[in-house]
Amino acid sequence: ALRNKNYYICLYQNHIYIYNYEEILNFTNDIILVKIDDFNLKIKGTNMHIKKMEHGELLISGLISGVSYE
Repeated sequence: ALRNKNYYICLYQNHIYIYNYEEILNFTNDIILVKIDDFNLKIKGTNMHIKKMEHGELLISGLISGVSYE
């Protein structure tokens, strides 16, 4: 888990939970790019889909192979 006063990111097996994201910049089955605060979070994997999307909350599931910051 990564916690900051402005956001919260938690990686589980086959899921990633993001709280207080700003925008989804790109979305495919293999790459999801999410704007969070002053950086972009790049999630790589296969068969990824959004399982839950509410105001400021995002739950992505699939076979996640990597997470990086841009």
